Amino acid sequence: MDKLKMAKGLGVCTHFETREKGWKVEKLLPMVKKLGAVAVRSEIHWEKVETRKGQYKIPKVYQDWVDRFSDAGLGIILILDYGNPLYRNPLDPAGFAKYAGYMARKLKGRNIVAYEIWNEPTNFFFYRQYGGNWSGQEPSLWREKFCELLGISADAIREADPDAEIITNTGEPQFFHMANHHPEAFRNVDGVSHHPYNVRFPPETVPFGGGHIGAQDGVACADEEHSYISLFRMTQKHSFLTLKKELGMYATEFGFSTYNHNFKPGWFCGYTETAQASYLCRAIILSFAAGVKTPCIYDFMNDGADIEDAESNFGIIRNEKEAYRPKPAFHALKNLIHALGTDWTYLADAPAELSVQVNGLPTTLYWQKQAEEHFLRITKPQAFWFRRKDEYLCFVWKGGRMNGEYNAPVGKIIWEHAPANLKAVSVEDIVTGEKLPLRLEEPKRNGQYGMRKIVKDVPVGDNPVLVRWRES
Repeated sequence: MDKLKMAKGLGVCTHFETREKGWKVEKLLPMVKKLGAVAVRSEIHWEKVETRKGQYKIPKVYQDWVDRFSDAGLGIILILDYGNPLYRNPLDPAGFAKYAGYMARKLKGRNIVAYEIWNEPTNFFFYRQYGGNWSGQEPSLWREKFCELLGISADAIREADPDAEIITNTGEPQFFHMANHHPEAFRNVDGVSHHPYNVRFPPETVPFGGGHIGAQDGVACADEEHSYISLFRMTQKHSFLTLKKELGMYATEFGFSTYNHNFKPGWFCGYTETAQASYLCRAIILSFAAGVKTPCIYDFMNDGADIEDAESNFGIIRNEKEAYRPKPAFHALKNLIHALGTDWTYLADAPAELSVQVNGLPTTLYWQKQAEEHFLRITKPQAFWFRRKDEYLCFVWKGGRMNGEYNAPVGKIIWEHAPANLKAVSVEDIVTGEKLPLRLEEPKRNGQYGMRKIVKDVPVGDNPVLVRWRES
């Protein structure tokens, strides 16, 4: 039996074990399907499964959501996580491995597209219990202990289900140190997941990478532009060098909270709902371009209704207390999923050129120039191409922060050697769903249409704009 084939598409993070917070599977499953997501990511805690030492049973609240989503044909990225107070060491690696093996045997045949071993070990228990350097650089006892648990747990899952996809979430710089010092821990691991929260930046920029952060963490895990895409490309390259194999790339958590951060300082800033919609669409396109498998948005639903709490406002729909009303991001992502479908190919080599003229200030007006952010370097027009059946899809926008003050620049998509049967058919703002004017230029040569095709006056602003080309 081959590993479960997962359709290309979007995943969403969920917490169905906390029904008291509004996570009612019977209410939310239809909305996940309406969105067009292909998978959910959620967890089943070790201490809830093994309530007596050596005896295992999945509680009904967990089994219920697993069965409902499997029966509906959606995939599940299942997190196996956290400690168990039955053990003298709540992070006992042998005990956790037995639980992991039981879960793989019990759920074999369900739509588990990946078992994710642990979640954020620096935030959840390993770093706190064992100590060391947060980044995982030497000396770091927590990293050693986590890799011990990872290795034998992946072995147990593989023995229970040889076809299982096994991934782990280690942290961004932490993976690089683990692969350097404990390659044996990854012998049965198929993929690594990152949580590339942008924190206070637009989606093209991650808050780590480059020389300064690399010196701080002992390793650079993103390029000098701090680009989102480079995180995954550098991770893949590092896995080839240190593990001698290709790992699947996952982003099992990332998002933009819409809380109001002005009440109290916090790690995250609070984005407007308009920015959340635009930024999530841009982040998903970037994820697909980076080769990420089933990127999972955190979170599908707000965990609460407290506008001052970041964790309560990551959702793309509101909490049960607010009748599960969708935010703009829900509709925007639905538009994106509908446009791309689930059978596409990313084109790393763009078949056409995006040309945008952005004039700067005259030198005599230098004093009017806005201050630049040193860390935020990706502010140029972006273009990403996908192939789908008889269509080419081009998404364009301007990188960097949203700014509704000025008109967006406009650009041209110039296809120098377009197939003769190819024609641009539509232009659409993905976030709003608005159909935009199509201005197509096909110069004639000797009375015949030439191969050079141009779409003019394409807005290149905050929202991804889709230019669709179709073969006749």
